[in-house]
Amino acid sequence: MQRIPGSVTIDDVARHVGVAKGTVSRVLNNYTDISDATRKRILQAVKELGYQPSATARNLKRGRQDTLGIVIPVGHGSGADPFLAEFIDGIARALDELGLDLLVTTAHSREHMIETLHRLVARRKVDGFIITRTEVNDPRVAFLSEKEFPFVAHGRTSDPSGYAWFDIDNEAAFADGVRHLYSLGHERIGFIGGSLELNFALQRLHGYRQGLEALGVPHDPDLESLQDVSEKGGFAGARALLSLDRPPTALLCVTDALAIGVVQFCRKYGLKVGSDVTVIGYDGLPVGEYLDPPLTTFSQSAQDAGGRVARKLIDVLDGKDPKSLQALAKAVLIRRASDGAPSMTPDELSKLFRHRLNHQPHSDTKGE
Repeated sequence: MQRIPGSVTIDDVARHVGVAKGTVSRVLNNYTDISDATRKRILQAVKELGYQPSATARNLKRGRQDTLGIVIPVGHGSGADPFLAEFIDGIARALDELGLDLLVTTAHSREHMIETLHRLVARRKVDGFIITRTEVNDPRVAFLSEKEFPFVAHGRTSDPSGYAWFDIDNEAAFADGVRHLYSLGHERIGFIGGSLELNFALQRLHGYRQGLEALGVPHDPDLESLQDVSEKGGFAGARALLSLDRPPTALLCVTDALAIGVVQFCRKYGLKVGSDVTVIGYDGLPVGEYLDPPLTTFSQSAQDAGGRVARKLIDVLDGKDPKSLQALAKAVLIRRASDGAPSMTPDELSKLFRHRLNHQPHSDTKGE
């Protein structure tokens, strides 16, 4: 009769070979005081019977659950952000290769986040946490550091010195983005960002301003729109900036989700992306390649980032110094068709947009 995998016990193996249960246990735990002949018989029986050691018993002995955790903050539009889906997929793929599991849950506020972390730590549900969407002053980092519970951050806080993290040089990327747009002939460059509690959003805003300053372009706060980092936020940001008397001819967005919302807005009002309005995103999400037109974006592979932080957390759990596990990578500009030289002046763009806005059917509210 074929046994169900996992139903074979160590007692079954011992009876099959005709040895004591302790002898089987010592072979499985790599003790060297068992003869080679007996060891071979036991290992052959393990293979034939399909014996699998109890994961629960093994983990209790090791003090590990073989499970990592991630608590996703929902709010600021992050619950709808496709970057997080790609990021989690990267984590799961890396852990699958190592035979480990991922526990994913959500929190709807800062207080709920800490409550959730506290519960999972107290119950030892996971061996360590991956933190994403780091805040400038992140209560998760403070809590886990105080508890001395293992974690790795995707992103940094205002003080990134004491823990493991992987991040992209956000400031350099957005300074490069401004230079690129200026080289195409854009002088009115808009910025659509996210909540400045989010460290990546703050860094990208700093990079945008640094890029303007380096070029001697006066900073105009009217060209900055902070929104939820979602498609809806991008739609709202495009409306705010393109409604200005002298609108920007190029829009630099802190996420691809925002940029997709901008593209949707432009399509609704008959503005050609890549000529009437240039749009650049940030994330390198696969969906951007299939937009009409395909999205120019700064690429940071979400899947790769997920895999990298997962492996860093394994290193932390294996005893490596978290301070030695800090890495800063560079984003790469992937040019497609949503960026180009301006086809009209800001004044001409304003006139065109107002004409399209006035002739838009009032019943059409798609995207709003």
